[in-house]
Amino acid sequence: MIPSNPRRTWLFLGASLFLFFVPDLLVPQSWQQNPLYPLLTACYLGGLVILGFACGPAICRAMVVRELDAGPWRSAVDQALATLPTQHRPMPRVVLAEHAVAFVLTAGLLPGRCQVFVSSALVGRLSQAGLRFLLARAYAHASLRQRMAASLPVLCLTVLVPDTPEGFLAWLTLGGFLLIWLLLHWYFELDADRQAARLVGMGASPGLFEVLAATASPLGRLSLSPPLSWRMRAIGKSMSK
Repeated sequence: MIPSNPRRTWLFLGASLFLFFVPDLLVPQSWQQNPLYPLLTACYLGGLVILGFACGPAICRAMVVRELDAGPWRSAVDQALATLPTQHRPMPRVVLAEHAVAFVLTAGLLPGRCQVFVSSALVGRLSQAGLRFLLARAYAHASLRQRMAASLPVLCLTVLVPDTPEGFLAWLTLGGFLLIWLLLHWYFELDADRQAARLVGMGASPGLFEVLAATASPLGRLSLSPPLSWRMRAIGKSMSK
């Protein structure tokens, strides 16, 4: 989900919670005693996760209050896109949303269906070097392995982990799963940095610093991004090849 106005945000959250808890809310209690009920519920929730990722671009477009099709920020985005040498697949469509919050998101399940959503506030804070690196990372996030890395952990967490873990072993399993997910997340984030560096070239390191400065927030210490030194090392190794 991308930032939007309060009305659309609450509508999205309400619909998401309803769809997630609909088995418990609408299914009769007698059906819930059926041995097949947990399996059917897991299939339903798994399908819901896959559908959510597949419909991600449409959901994000519904959250956009106003899309900017022209103007200096749109021209800056188009200019940066024109200088990026895409490789085996085309660049996803980039939607420029007018918003005061700096954000960028690659939405979609399959590479050919992905779209990139970026806010006017973020574009306005970046030079061409920073914007090129930002869009190069978004392009890297639209690859098949990145989409699988984004969707499969959510699918496993939704289907395999109970809503209310009971007992020490259940909580230990959940903690282990989250730790493994964090390590995988870091690996694929570093991979996105490497791919972006190959596209951008010598301006990758300044572009990374510029993007980090433009997206900095008071809650930055709670970020799930890899350590900066790791990211710089990944970019350096990519540039040396």
